[in-house]
Amino acid sequence: MSDHYQPGYGPPPGGPQQPYGPPQQGWPGGTPGQPGGYGYPGTPQPGYGTQPPTPSSGPAMWSHLGALLTVTAGTMMCCGLGAFLGWIYPLSLRGNERHKHDPYIRHHATQAVNYGITQAIMAALGLVLYVASALIFAAAATAEQRNSSGLAVPLVTVIVIFGTYALSGVVCAIIGTVKATRGELWTYPRLIAWPLSKG
Repeated sequence: MSDHYQPGYGPPPGGPQQPYGPPQQGWPGGTPGQPGGYGYPGTPQPGYGTQPPTPSSGPAMWSHLGALLTVTAGTMMCCGLGAFLGWIYPLSLRGNERHKHDPYIRHHATQAVNYGITQAIMAALGLVLYVASALIFAAAATAEQRNSSGLAVPLVTVIVIFGTYALSGVVCAIIGTVKATRGELWTYPRLIAWPLSKG
């Protein structure tokens, strides 16, 4: 049998043949928790239109979703108490030993903390305005005005303003949840989440 290479039989001289297409590389930037990025090193690049895999996307998503569920579901189930507690879960997630050195999780958790704190402040302000409107109207109104539906005007105004604000916050929190799931950074509008906590 000849020792010369024949096409179609065995690997070519110099080792196995490399696959066609561009070389398989990792995502630039290194691993989570290291300076420069969030991607996997050594993983193949995905096709067009897809995002690189982000191992931190799950906890980052839950930072927004946890704050949102606390504010919405907690408010409905606990007589409005949830509106004041939306910052607790993302803060605990950010301070977790497994996540506190991951810049991607810290970014999203910090955004969610700011969202929760802002919602708590606005809920307290809305409650104060609601009670103050009722007390001022009761003190300043005449007996005839007290017996009429005049009190409903300032109270409904406060409810509409702060209800619209709360709904805007819910929409932004949903956007943040989706962005975190896709491996994208997201910053809340300043009106919805005051940058009180820095990541």
